[in-house]
Amino acid sequence: MEGKLSFLRLLRRSSSKKKLLLASLVFMSLGLSAQEQITLQEAIQLSLSRNLDIKKAALGYDLSAQDLHQAKSNLYPNLSLGADNSYNYGLTFDQTSGQLIRGNDWTSSASTRISSSVTLFQGFQKVNQVRANKIQLSIDATTIDKVKNDLILSVVTNYLEAITNKELNEASLQQIKLSKEQLRQDSIQFEVGNKTIADLAQAQNQVAVDDLNIMSAENAFELSMLALKQLMGRSMSADFAIVKPNIESLMSTYAALSFEDVFQQALAIQPNIKQASQSKELALKNIDIAKGGYYPTISLSGGYGTNYSSRATIPGTFEKMNFWDQFNENKSFRGGVSLEMPIFNNNRTKIAISKAKINYQQAENNESIERRNLEKTIAQALLDLKSANRQYGASQVAFKTSQVAFEALRERYNVGMANSIELFTAQTNMNKAEFDMIRRKYEMVFRGKVIDYYIGNQITF
Repeated sequence: MEGKLSFLRLLRRSSSKKKLLLASLVFMSLGLSAQEQITLQEAIQLSLSRNLDIKKAALGYDLSAQDLHQAKSNLYPNLSLGADNSYNYGLTFDQTSGQLIRGNDWTSSASTRISSSVTLFQGFQKVNQVRANKIQLSIDATTIDKVKNDLILSVVTNYLEAITNKELNEASLQQIKLSKEQLRQDSIQFEVGNKTIADLAQAQNQVAVDDLNIMSAENAFELSMLALKQLMGRSMSADFAIVKPNIESLMSTYAALSFEDVFQQALAIQPNIKQASQSKELALKNIDIAKGGYYPTISLSGGYGTNYSSRATIPGTFEKMNFWDQFNENKSFRGGVSLEMPIFNNNRTKIAISKAKINYQQAENNESIERRNLEKTIAQALLDLKSANRQYGASQVAFKTSQVAFEALRERYNVGMANSIELFTAQTNMNKAEFDMIRRKYEMVFRGKVIDYYIGNQITF
């Protein structure tokens, strides 16, 4: 508040140009302080809402929904209405009047009909096809979940990679400050003759190495942010900040995890396992559909129609019958039941059943493979988490001890008891230890998020 009041007093005492400049600087600072921050959960939600692969999977689901609708519709009778009108000149046989027409006259005829048929029994093939399409619809719904899960893991990977590279960049900036300060001190000592040209060159070399580390870290950060923006569907020029996790509170949630608990939870929710089970169910239903080929087909059909001819006459007279009388007199109804018994169809049904059974065996085998792969993946993920936790602890110790070693060696160097090579070797070791600690820290976080991914926990910090 005091800063705002001071600024207002300064603004009143300034000229118009100075007022404009000061106002611009303040607005710029406000814009920088108000930079958008996107959490991991927000990044995931943005990616899920804009991803084209999810849209593709959803369209596949819509197609399967239409196939199911068609399979259900096939159970109902069909209905068709038809009408035609024809003209003939000269010789023709008029079926409506039942006479052979000669001469050079025109004959017109018309007919209309409505018909319907329905399959009463076909070895339950149509019913089983409806059930098969329902299973396929469930498979496609699971495919959408699988695409979403894969996308979530990609977002988590790139988000944590961006955090890692950002922190490496921040560490590089702190390291070069230390190197530049050492170069400044060595330059002063060189001027008074307390340091050699080799000491000065070594200090300059360390600054150059740290500068390369900054460029490398900045480039890695930009690349990881670019990948994250692509997943989120954001513009490449979008500017936002990412939020770092609280390491201590985060890792405490994984302390009591056991393999059996994690595996059973993953088994219940992982789309790969669910889809493999659904595919096996679909293969079993396809066997029933194939077996339906051995059964007879019973169909019921019916129809109604009537005809008109310009040559039709009233029976016993030569007077032409009008259109509406013909419509009533020429009507006909048709109904029938048909039975078709398969005897031999070149082994098509037999081979179809055999292939359906083989597909079922393949589906069973695929389900076993998916379960085995998940079991192996969960075991590996827990081992990776345990190892990453230990490695992070060891890297913390390594960094602290390298700091102590560097500070001790720098004191010896400043009083002439150590040379520049020893000093900058110690500094390089400390820098590497810091980089390794940062990488190990976020590797540990990532391994924890992988566990959340497999057991269906919300992915957040």
